[in-house]
Amino acid sequence: MGAVPVRFVRVRDVARVTPRMARVTFEGDDLSALAGIGTDPVALFFPKPGDDVPRLPDPEAEDPGEWFREYQVLPDDVRPWMRLFNVRGHDAAAGTVDIDFALHEEAGPAARWAASAEPGATLGLLGPVPWFARPVPVAASVGAADWVLLAGGAAALPAIALVLESLPPGTRAIACVQVAGAAEEQPLASHGEVTVHWVHGSATGSLLEAVRGLEFPDGVPFVCLGCEAREVEALREHLISERGVLRHAIDFTPYWRRGLTPEDAPTKEDMALSKEQMAHYQALSERAAELGGAATGSIFDSMYETNTAPWVIGEPQPVVVELERDGWFRGTVLDVGTGTGEHTTFLAERGHDTLGIDTSTVAIEKARAKAAELGVTAARFAVADATRIGETGVSYDTVLDSALFHLLDAETRGRYVEALLSAVRPGGRVHVLALSDEGPGFGPEVGEDDIRTAFAGDGWALESLDRVTYRGVFGPGGTLGELPAWRARIRRV
Repeated sequence: MGAVPVRFVRVRDVARVTPRMARVTFEGDDLSALAGIGTDPVALFFPKPGDDVPRLPDPEAEDPGEWFREYQVLPDDVRPWMRLFNVRGHDAAAGTVDIDFALHEEAGPAARWAASAEPGATLGLLGPVPWFARPVPVAASVGAADWVLLAGGAAALPAIALVLESLPPGTRAIACVQVAGAAEEQPLASHGEVTVHWVHGSATGSLLEAVRGLEFPDGVPFVCLGCEAREVEALREHLISERGVLRHAIDFTPYWRRGLTPEDAPTKEDMALSKEQMAHYQALSERAAELGGAATGSIFDSMYETNTAPWVIGEPQPVVVELERDGWFRGTVLDVGTGTGEHTTFLAERGHDTLGIDTSTVAIEKARAKAAELGVTAARFAVADATRIGETGVSYDTVLDSALFHLLDAETRGRYVEALLSAVRPGGRVHVLALSDEGPGFGPEVGEDDIRTAFAGDGWALESLDRVTYRGVFGPGGTLGELPAWRARIRRV
């Protein structure tokens, strides 16, 4: 295996766990890394028609993010289909892993492949990689809860089984699983005290009605949901609004979208759900200490480490390029939330005295490396908190905020604007580029009133507030796209 954990795996055996669930046993090189992967998924790559083996980029790429970008730009008729799966079992002695495939009447490429798979057939497998990993291990969330609720369809059954098998002795759990019929029920082993409710049939809403009818134990639950995207939303709404379950205590995975494939463009609802998922994982990272310190680190650090941050596009935002072209960067410049430094490097290369700051050490290290690679020695970077920049005693003529403002809650936003008041010289300007709530996005969004209210106090004059677009990556396997955004120009008076 090369620098990127992608390898080819071959089918050793295929068995039917139930009439509609196939368990495929794979063999291949260096599968030991998949032992103990738990519920974190791996990616399987299925060859396009005419190919016996999926055509994949060279695994010697510098990192998974670079490799994945090479995969994305493969021609459509060549690029293998990619789907995420759980590793159901690992046999170290045999050097094999088991992966379960739910077989459907309206089968996609993965289910079609599994239905006719024979020994010797070859797929590509990517994993483990950090961007598939949950920021806080499931065991930590289970340990912080009084009981566990698992609800999902047949596609989620392997993950549900893995969670149940990992429960500590005595842990109370309820599993509510929708399958085609009684023949699809499986034995679910666990050391916990588990009650399983099987929901038969494929009718939309049946899983929700089954969960509605459950009698919940006392205490705070940890919830895992896995089913069709709209059903995920309906279940979350019921649990939060009607059952009082804490939002951060609900893990959710939209396994599929009714009438659409993963290759189809994301809908407005899909993007809204992606935003909720990002916010959920960030909340988990922030609660890591409360959950026993078991987090793998900030979700932002993880995204920067794996080059999967959807706001990192390898170039400055077109809006920022336009601002520079029109002469709006004057004097000393501070780039807050610089990330991997595309804007700081861009401005420094054009002669602006620019400092980029970010709270992520990983991001700043990457920003410095990128600037050095481009030979832009004038670009300066520092690890710093934007809400405390007023404490340094240094002031700036221009501040650029590209995609930081919308990440802050109301309280933090107030401290941030107060810090800017001390850090911007009278007559200086702040340029804010923030995702708009007028359209789908991949993260937190703000409305026009959020920007106006934040800069309504003494010391500020809002000179302009325009509707623009923000360029981002639409999730794993996605391409660059334009998202609705705000561009604000605020003068320090």
